[in-house]
Amino acid sequence: MTDSILFIMTKPPYGFEEFFAGARASLAMLASGLIGRSTLLLVGDGTLNAVASQDPSAVKMPSNIEAINDLADFEGEVYCIADDLKSRVGEVQVIDGVKMVSWDKARELVSEHQMITTF
Repeated sequence: MTDSILFIMTKPPYGFEEFFAGARASLAMLASGLIGRSTLLLVGDGTLNAVASQDPSAVKMPSNIEAINDLADFEGEVYCIADDLKSRVGEVQVIDGVKMVSWDKARELVSEHQMITTF
């Protein structure tokens, strides 16, 4: 059995199902006890999922903020590539609990996890 999994999230919020599906899979693995460590890494357009001011009501979609908060409740980790987010929206407030990191830290996260999947 694998002890850790890293979900690399590449898609923007809303209009795509990848983030919601990946975040829920990460949560399910933690909540069920199948895995001891489950981590989301937001890269590229996936970094937009970390923006605190997102409002899914306009598109009638489930909130990605809730998905991140639910994951945090089970001690899941969420990291966001700071440079990727800044290049897309400039300086912006992110969801509480999201850790802003460099690509160097992202490479460390990849090496720390036994399994890696991309959404």
